Amino acid sequence: MLAIDHIVVTTTDAEQDRLSFTSQYGLQGTGGGNHPDWGTHNELCFFDNRFYIEWLGVSDALTAEKSENPLIRQMLQQQTGNTIQIALRTDNMDDFLEYYEKEGIEYEGPFPGARRRKDGSLLEWRMLFPKHETVPLPFLIEWNGDNFPQDPVYINPLSDTMIEYGTEHSRSESAEVFRNIFRFPKDDSEAFTLTNGQLFVTEQSRIITYLDHIML
Repeated sequence: MLAIDHIVVTTTDAEQDRLSFTSQYGLQGTGGGNHPDWGTHNELCFFDNRFYIEWLGVSDALTAEKSENPLIRQMLQQQTGNTIQIALRTDNMDDFLEYYEKEGIEYEGPFPGARRRKDGSLLEWRMLFPKHETVPLPFLIEWNGDNFPQDPVYINPLSDTMIEYGTEHSRSESAEVFRNIFRFPKDDSEAFTLTNGQLFVTEQSRIITYLDHIML
């Protein structure tokens, strides 16, 4: 089953925005690192249900503008300070690749990602972007190893994650697209249960995340 891996918040000052958020809600956050191939860097806030927030900023505009990664392209177009995307975690991306090929579902990727942790170790992952002609979609991520901090002080308690994913299209039609793309149960629900939270499709134009008493 898929999990809600993280949300992506665009920012012109990743560290300051992360510090403002964690200070406001009494949370622990940490610097992430640089993505040299994409010209970006991030700041992070982790939670114990294996979900985290990523503040993503540009560190090298020329490199970012040349990136073929759909998330980087989207970030450059939507530097709003809001959540622009969510990642759904899978432990077997190859299964989705085989399914998309079989069903004729368009996609971009997988795109390899990597960054150096503060201790010098290399963190690696893959990103896969399924496509639909009208309905915007989350992307899939698969980690090579554990991406969470080793020090538990940086992992905050959280009992519930709920995300409303705005598609600006009919809820029922968008939900059907999500069921097909992400292999969710074939029913009439517009809400999907993941291993660590709930995902709802809405007709709004934005993504809203609820973390216990926090909304962003």
